[in-house]
Amino acid sequence: MQHLYISYPSDDYEFAHRLVDDLQAAGYPVFVDAVSETGTMAWAAETRQAIRSAGAVLMILWPDRGRRLGIRHEGVGARRRGKPTYVLRRSPGDLPRYLADAPQIDFSGDYDPALRDLLAALPPASVLIESAPLPTPRRAIRPPRQPEDQAARRRVTWLVMLLVLLAILALGIAFGVIPV
Repeated sequence: MQHLYISYPSDDYEFAHRLVDDLQAAGYPVFVDAVSETGTMAWAAETRQAIRSAGAVLMILWPDRGRRLGIRHEGVGARRRGKPTYVLRRSPGDLPRYLADAPQIDFSGDYDPALRDLLAALPPASVLIESAPLPTPRRAIRPPRQPEDQAARRRVTWLVMLLVLLAILALGIAFGVIPV
């Protein structure tokens, strides 16, 4: 089962939880409010795991208030994992670059029409409930360097340094900086 991950500023608690109640009433499973304190390592791990298993991410933003703690971590994490990300705008203003192309729903005015627009844009709740979380693509891990590779690299580094030193010496002699 996948869920909707909701990211919101701490001073917008009432709005976010009204939205949670309405989404749950519409049949959506919702993840909101990580247990750990925002910005801590535990919070980062908790939100990363919740975003991995999310079917979509909803970012509640007040662009005219500037950036808030944690927004980049959540927004970039969702985009890297290819999660559908929706911006729920609470005010006008510029969005961060990593969210500029995300679908936007205007929640700065009347709530009910905006909620209908959001429900129309989201994947159906039944699809999220019946879907297993998508596997997170892993980055290829480079095999450890072999000792002979490291020795060869050291030899090349020393050779380059020696050549640079000889070039500096030759230029010094040529321009009379170093007397012969």
